[in-house]
Amino acid sequence: MRSIAMGLSLAALLAAGAPASAGDEPSARSADASSGLPAAPAASDAPAAPDAPAAPDAPAPPQPAPAAGWCAPELASLPGEVCAFLPAKEASGPRVLMIFLHGVVQPDSGWQWAQQRAAARAGARHGAAVMMPRGRRGIGPRTMEDWWCWPTATAAQATHEGALLAEWDAARAELERRAGGRFERVFVFGFSNGAYYATSLALRGRLPVDGYAAFAGGSGARYLERAGARAKLRVPLFVGWGGKDPAHRDQVALARMLRRLKWPSKALGKPRAGHAMTDDQVDKALAFLSGTRGGAKKPGRGGTARPR
Repeated sequence: MRSIAMGLSLAALLAAGAPASAGDEPSARSADASSGLPAAPAASDAPAAPDAPAAPDAPAPPQPAPAAGWCAPELASLPGEVCAFLPAKEASGPRVLMIFLHGVVQPDSGWQWAQQRAAARAGARHGAAVMMPRGRRGIGPRTMEDWWCWPTATAAQATHEGALLAEWDAARAELERRAGGRFERVFVFGFSNGAYYATSLALRGRLPVDGYAAFAGGSGARYLERAGARAKLRVPLFVGWGGKDPAHRDQVALARMLRRLKWPSKALGKPRAGHAMTDDQVDKALAFLSGTRGGAKKPGRGGTARPR
């Protein structure tokens, strides 16, 4: 598969002055030839403890500031600074919506555009609509406190999660209006910091969607395992990682934890990939979540994806 990512070097990171997490040295991370998201060089993502700062991400070096707005110019804008993509031709079968959760983004860096465009290309390839909400500032890890990220810590979830999920619900309603009908299946895809948050949503049963996929993020932390053991809503969860990503052991631990919980899940590591989300992983995730490996899956909770 052709690469839709650009490699980012350690020299670029240092020249840009992007900070690394305490105790971590910045290191170059390159995507493999099938990468669907840019490799992002910097400190590894780490899961937040229940009341710890949000998990740091692997940010790209700053790029020229976007001319206007959070969304890439070719994408639609929905209420709440949510970006959207509708495919020119939908795939046959149930209508699919992917909710893509970005990694940590430095304000005015333009890094979100690369992630949005990669998500839109995945949607175009699979005939699926894509909704790309924005995280919150002020909840990031040390040296990145004011960057855009997701509430992976309990305190941040208590403060921000209700409003975030309400924004997603309103944006989805508007997107369905523009698309001319409801989406019958809804999947949450998270990359890096977004993957840690997607994992948290899944294991807490917080959002009644049809499945989750976590790429280059997510962990098997004990508090998440405890939450998963209590969860009544167990929708499928796909876990993808790159063997050259220094943080990939978190995802390996997540996959093992899901097996212990007997959670419906599938894991796919790519030995040559770095901190990236590859085309092959996206393809396998959608096939698994859609149930295409063994016959068609009936439309599930996508029609009622409201916060619990």
